[in-house]
Amino acid sequence: MHNTVQLITASQKDRLILESVFKNLGADAVFSQDLNDALSVFEKTRPRAVFVVDGEDPPAEIQIREIARVAPFMPIVVLIKQRDASKAVAYMKAGAFDCAQSPWTEEEIRPVYKKALNMSGTTLRLDRGQFEKQKTVLLLTGLLISLIFGFTGGWFYGFNKYRTETRPLETLELPYSHPSGLAFDKDRILISDWYTQALYAHDMKDLKITGVAAFPNTVPVGLAAGEPGVWLATAGGDIEKRMNNGKFTVLSKTKPGAAPPAGVCYDGLYLWLAWPGENKISKRLANDELTELKTFKYPGKTITAFSCDARSLWVADEGLRSLVKLSPDDPQTALSKTEIGQYSSKTLKITALAPKGGKIWFTAEDNGKGRLFSIDEPR
Repeated sequence: MHNTVQLITASQKDRLILESVFKNLGADAVFSQDLNDALSVFEKTRPRAVFVVDGEDPPAEIQIREIARVAPFMPIVVLIKQRDASKAVAYMKAGAFDCAQSPWTEEEIRPVYKKALNMSGTTLRLDRGQFEKQKTVLLLTGLLISLIFGFTGGWFYGFNKYRTETRPLETLELPYSHPSGLAFDKDRILISDWYTQALYAHDMKDLKITGVAAFPNTVPVGLAAGEPGVWLATAGGDIEKRMNNGKFTVLSKTKPGAAPPAGVCYDGLYLWLAWPGENKISKRLANDELTELKTFKYPGKTITAFSCDARSLWVADEGLRSLVKLSPDDPQTALSKTEIGQYSSKTLKITALAPKGGKIWFTAEDNGKGRLFSIDEPR
């Protein structure tokens, strides 16, 4: 069996030290500069353990959490730069398999390295194509292969005209539990999670995680993306405009309302916001001030989630248990209403939606699990 381990460190000095140590231990060490780099090559390297250096960005606790979400049974060892027993205990409580104290020598690292080789894990594996279900195989050593769920289209009916019985749609389980925002950025799906306070980038082809940005001071509840950048709606009611780079650097911050919106979206020209309490939809300029141009009253029951594209506005309405289509020229008149099959689950709560490729995509929470599913876009 191969002895590949992955090490995450941006320090060239630490890399040289660790490279020598692991070479002498007979390990095939693969180095990554940061968490994003590690996640992007995770599936290719198939490491048997991951070693994280503390004191780097993002903090080791966040790295432990995100690696554990992608590979639940992967041994994660934290390499502590300065001897600190309390820090080691904290990392273990956060989910680390073990810790190695400084100085990093063969004698110090060998015991945890050998223990780590007795366990193995796997990343979340998603097949290309139709994302059909695969069998879950749980080996005695703790190897877990996540279930794959297919996407199927939904049936729709005209608003107050037609009614078609809908069938339940299958969903994909996300490797995090509280998705709060959804947007498409070229060949990526961006999903925010309010609990982990992070933004996850998924590859459109196979939905594998290709990057993670942590926001320790922000709780994201909504998300929009476009050429000017990325807009993040926060639990405090702010709209943060961020640079579309690896760290999503903050460019500006505006507070358009006292409460957080149910959704934020960019139609290519204007930014749109929607609030559930007032059932209000707001059309704004995509400038730093988010200058409001006009407000509209939503004609349905409850704005649960909200999004748009260049042609339409879309509302997930929990009261109607449906997807409602609106015209950006007259958002106070509904064009169609489409039943959402997932609402047949009494525990499911839709949290965000976004149109892409002839489908409407949704994120949801259901019994402590994050979900992603899509239906065919109503015509």
